[in-house]
Amino acid sequence: MTETQIKDQAEAEGSSGSPKSDTALRAPAGLPARDAQSATLEAALLDSARALRALHERLAESDAELRDMLGRCDALLACATEAAHGQRPYVAWDCLQQIERERVPALSEDERRAELALVLAESRSLLAGWRQDAAEALAASARGHAPSAPVLQGLLRNVHAARQERRHRLALVRQQLPVLATMLIVAVAFFALWALLGGFDWLARDDVEVTVGMILVSGVLMGYFGSLVSFAFGWLRADLSARSPDLQTQRWLSFARPVIGAAVAVPIVLFVEAGLINLGQLSPALVLALCFLGGFSERWFVARIDRIADQGADRG
Repeated sequence: MTETQIKDQAEAEGSSGSPKSDTALRAPAGLPARDAQSATLEAALLDSARALRALHERLAESDAELRDMLGRCDALLACATEAAHGQRPYVAWDCLQQIERERVPALSEDERRAELALVLAESRSLLAGWRQDAAEALAASARGHAPSAPVLQGLLRNVHAARQERRHRLALVRQQLPVLATMLIVAVAFFALWALLGGFDWLARDDVEVTVGMILVSGVLMGYFGSLVSFAFGWLRADLSARSPDLQTQRWLSFARPVIGAAVAVPIVLFVEAGLINLGQLSPALVLALCFLGGFSERWFVARIDRIADQGADRG
């Protein structure tokens, strides 16, 4: 909802400061609270409705400017409720955050001091870089007295933007988890079927002539699986302080990285067969374990390649 639409809705509700109907002040009902995020949003809508009801009662005899502010807040709450019902949580949260900023002029000095303390405490754990610098500068301007409405609104706007960014990052992580889980399930199912069909029987038999091709094919599969497992561990430890574009890039890497792990297995098998990786007498099973390790840990593979390159340079 644009600012013009909000103003138009506020005017339609009447200039008395109280909406023509109590739709905006009623507790939102029937929200599809399928998960914790939906339940949190519903609780925030209830809290905002309660706070607005209290403001309406307190400012019943206030001037026209504050009544206009209440009208805008009522319109924003109605928009937030509609967005929540329409499964648009970001719009709903944004409207609720606009209500927080709009109601600042109606707060008393003690309420503004309390709000400032809460916002600063949250900013220290949530903000970084220029946003934190801006928060500290705004807080410094209000040191020793209650912050003015513009200062507190600026602080809230800063924190609100960071909150929305964090929600977006969490959504990206949640969107990726089903894809990652599907890839892991398919990989485990494939390896189980491959083993049942005898694809790894040659590892435990001495009467089978092991060829480089057999080791290479199995090594590629192990490299793929190792890289996929490594990526799964990394994604579960996803850095939520990373920028959203970085997380979106990681989403596409979830498809590319296992392929890279499979490719890594090729030079590992060839280097072992050529004697360039000297780890003693290696059985085929240990070679496959190295392929898994190469896919799982890129640092281990890069360190081995650097060592082989240094040995080649010394011989040259």
